[in-house]
Amino acid sequence: MKHNFEKTPLWEKLVGFCGFVLICFTVVYLVWAALTNTDQPPSIDFNVVRTEVVQNQHMVLVEVKNNGDRTVSELQLEARLTDPSGKLQRSVSQVNYLATQSTQRVGFYFTSDPTKGELTFITMGYQEP
Repeated sequence: MKHNFEKTPLWEKLVGFCGFVLICFTVVYLVWAALTNTDQPPSIDFNVVRTEVVQNQHMVLVEVKNNGDRTVSELQLEARLTDPSGKLQRSVSQVNYLATQSTQRVGFYFTSDPTKGELTFITMGYQEP
């Protein structure tokens, strides 16, 4: 049984062409991703979004970004606040999953005002999923 190409409806040709283009883009992307992946360990960056008072405590909302090439899970974070008198406060948090090049917001709570002290953020540890 022969199939005549001219009898194929236009919509069917367009759907086939779109599928072909999608497969081509997928293959090109996978090759590009494999060639450009440097397999760098997680590089966690912190960016303070805002601070606010919540029930007699000061909450610091921080955006955490993974700039590395590896996904992390159970990411342990610590925020340290040194107030003007030199007193140190610590607040810890955990991010369950943070993919490469993704961000997540985390809140840290302190009894002192973080705008009047020095904040530092530390990555304590993680697991590879």
